Amino acid sequence: MGKSTIAANLAGYLNIRQSLDVALIDFDRQGSSVGIVQKTPGGSVQSHRAGLTYQQSSGLTLLEAKAALRNCSKEVDLVVADLTWTFGLIDDFLLEFDLIIVPSSSSKIEIASTEIFILEYFQKNSAKILAKRQQIVVAPSRIEPDQEGTIEFKGLHFLSCCSIAPAIYRIDNINQYLYKSFFSESDDPALAANFSRFCAYISSKIELQRSTQIALRIQSDLRPVVQSSSRNLSNIEPAVSVAASAKITPPGNIHERRYDFIPAFLRKK
Repeated sequence: MGKSTIAANLAGYLNIRQSLDVALIDFDRQGSSVGIVQKTPGGSVQSHRAGLTYQQSSGLTLLEAKAALRNCSKEVDLVVADLTWTFGLIDDFLLEFDLIIVPSSSSKIEIASTEIFILEYFQKNSAKILAKRQQIVVAPSRIEPDQEGTIEFKGLHFLSCCSIAPAIYRIDNINQYLYKSFFSESDDPALAANFSRFCAYISSKIELQRSTQIALRIQSDLRPVVQSSSRNLSNIEPAVSVAASAKITPPGNIHERRYDFIPAFLRKK
């Protein structure tokens, strides 16, 4: 199951099972996740195509992406974004989100690529990630049930902001399930149970992020500094991206700790 299928069905779960007003925004030119949401009955997920121009060597694409995200965030509780990487959309855009989901298969090459992608992203943005309390979740996908206990992402164990979600099992003949219902509502009990388990884990991470944001806002409001804000504590909209159980702990002085390496064994993979 690829990122577009995960994004669309996660949006459906959060809308139907968690009773959230959810918007899905598709940054992929193919628009696969928007197509799934629009063709699948049940729920009321809002769907948007980003419609970026993708101009090379220009900041226009990034500005357009941020504007598209802001626009579809209005009047909803949560936004799920289906991301794709191309020129003009640099990885700094990931910092716009509270939670990032990175799908990965069980192959050694893809596990290594996933670890390197996350470590390079963290190495470049560690201070901002820790200050924001951003969460990174690896989603093992297309996994056989008997493989689940053997999949490890050893290169990510030291990252307190990173965790591994329950595996999404391989779905044979996936086309027979597409567009009939969101996977969490499938007539196939095994599919519904497996995808619901994954989505429940993501939902718990979203709730943790929401609680953290509220706590940080309250802590900020208690400081002896007068600040005006247009947002109410009860109206914080987390944003989740789907792009390519660690505890989130306060970083203290985030500038004292350096993450300026990627383990050599990963570079050799």
